[in-house]
Amino acid sequence: MMYAVFMALLWIPAFVNPVPPVRTPADGPLFTLLLDWLLPFQFLTVATGLFLIVLQSVVLFYIYQSNGFFGRSNFLPAIIILLAYSWNPNYLTMHAMLPAGIFCIIALNSILSMYGRQDAYHQVFTAGLSIGLASLFYVPLAFLLLLIWFTFITYRISAWREYAISVISFSLPFVYYVSWLFWNDNLTGGFNQYYNSLFNLILPPRIPLLPTIWLSSSAFILIVGMMAVLNSINDKVISIRRRVWVIFNFSFTALIAILLAGWPILSANYIFVIPMSFYLTGSLVLKKRTFWFEILAIAYFLLLIALRIYEML
Repeated sequence: MMYAVFMALLWIPAFVNPVPPVRTPADGPLFTLLLDWLLPFQFLTVATGLFLIVLQSVVLFYIYQSNGFFGRSNFLPAIIILLAYSWNPNYLTMHAMLPAGIFCIIALNSILSMYGRQDAYHQVFTAGLSIGLASLFYVPLAFLLLLIWFTFITYRISAWREYAISVISFSLPFVYYVSWLFWNDNLTGGFNQYYNSLFNLILPPRIPLLPTIWLSSSAFILIVGMMAVLNSINDKVISIRRRVWVIFNFSFTALIAILLAGWPILSANYIFVIPMSFYLTGSLVLKKRTFWFEILAIAYFLLLIALRIYEML
């Protein structure tokens, strides 16, 4: 019920006054193609964006439950994902991280289920292929290939086959993309556009005050939640500990992606929605959590309400 109420309060204004889809220099070719289909129907761009957020939140909720992270049925991760995707009124529509996030979740699920398997070739292939497809929606996500390699270290997988399979599966979508560029006689232009979106070593651009406040608060609560969860996993079984470190690897790789892609803060911050939902939920369900963290979580939620009300005035 809370999820439905938050969704209605946050997204009804977007359907009343739809905003156009968000375009950024880091958008991939698949997202551009998707927008070409949706642009004639502005209402449909908002509806598709909301559908993808709901799909991500529900699927990720079941992934966390199936891996036994929180010990009981807890829909809080889905609520956090909904709130984290809905903080900016200008992004209550289609943007590249929404379809790309679906493939990131598929890759994460494959990586988590990889643990303990003798021959995890199927899981490695699925993870690499999903990350390759995600990067064709939002280019900086190509760096999440490092997530698979970091996970091999976490799981103590040293066989060369897994590394080879990850590279091959990651490259498969690009074989079709390069073929399409060649067919349309745009091989050089398409390659340069993808490369410039992938590597753009510049200083962070200035952003408005309100997004700065929200993103700084989100980064702070993400770090605090991460430290709380990582400090509490010593008494967990080893399979849970290894999988928790996979979420840390995801956060670390996402940070690398942002640094190397030119600090696209307003769009790339949605990469951290997945680890934020995990760490914030994990911190709130700790048996020995401190009272001040509950106060911090409430203050973070009130900040979201204050920013949305201010934007509507």
